[in-house]
Amino acid sequence: MGFDLERFVGYVNEGLLCCVCRDVLERPLQAPCEHAYCSSCISSWLLHHHTCPEDRLPLDVSNLKPLYRYMRNDLNRLQIRCVNAAQGCEVVCSLESLHAHEDECVFAFISCSNTGCPVQVERRGLEVHMSECSFRSRECPNGCGHVLYSTEQSQHNCVAELRTEVELLRAEMLCKVEEVRREMESRLDSQRRHMVQKESQLKNEVEEMKGQISRVVCDMHALLGAERLRRQELAEAELEKRELLELLRDLQLTRNQQPAEQAARSQHQDDEETPCWDWAHQPAETPLHASSLPLPSPPNSASHSSPQLGERKGTRSLTLDCIKRKSREVTVI
Repeated sequence: MGFDLERFVGYVNEGLLCCVCRDVLERPLQAPCEHAYCSSCISSWLLHHHTCPEDRLPLDVSNLKPLYRYMRNDLNRLQIRCVNAAQGCEVVCSLESLHAHEDECVFAFISCSNTGCPVQVERRGLEVHMSECSFRSRECPNGCGHVLYSTEQSQHNCVAELRTEVELLRAEMLCKVEEVRREMESRLDSQRRHMVQKESQLKNEVEEMKGQISRVVCDMHALLGAERLRRQELAEAELEKRELLELLRDLQLTRNQQPAEQAARSQHQDDEETPCWDWAHQPAETPLHASSLPLPSPPNSASHSSPQLGERKGTRSLTLDCIKRKSREVTVI
């Protein structure tokens, strides 16, 4: 609702009146058709209508906007009497400063601040009422710290009040202790479940690692066995290689000695077949010519040397094949 027109001093422009309540605008809003309303009035109107109350044009809450600035300035400059004029307040102020004055007006009625007191008094007489109010409170004069109201002073017992307060504190502490205990039990249960799961997980990991270690040990044993076999084969191959090399050297020596023996044997056969010439009984006049000397017949190489030469060639080729095969085996190992 707006401000009562009778409270204003002087002339009030018609454009500053609410189109709904016909009082001076309070917290004004304006429609697109430039009609102005109090915010509470137009809100109540639009709950049941969707048109402007003045010209019946369509209107919605979203179409409302603040009043023009020049209209707000005219509204704020209006002079109005205090709402407590009937109680004796003679203050006349601008509409802009009305709320500040009413919050401090000494003629305004306010409620007593004491709990349970229903009395409303003027602000200027509040102190007198507070000193005489039957619902006023103060601390116990005996020092128990309890706040007493005027109606309770004759019935107050410090010991009983302190006992009641202690019981309340004890009950409150027991509730807190119980709550903390339940919380700790819940946390312990959660930690216990977590530890059990962790233990099971660790056991599974240990078993898996044991299996891996056993497999690694088996692989190591297999590798060591294979290494021993390889070393034995290498040793045997090295021994066979040395034997074959010695055999080859013997064969080479034998091959080198055979031509010498053959040459010696051929020479010996030549000496046996060549006739001895008596150089003493040779006539002096008979000249010696190389053509006249009987030539020793060459030994039959085909008949004496061919079997031995074939045997040597076969033995040599067999030995070379054995050496090559052992060399390949050693290389592969």
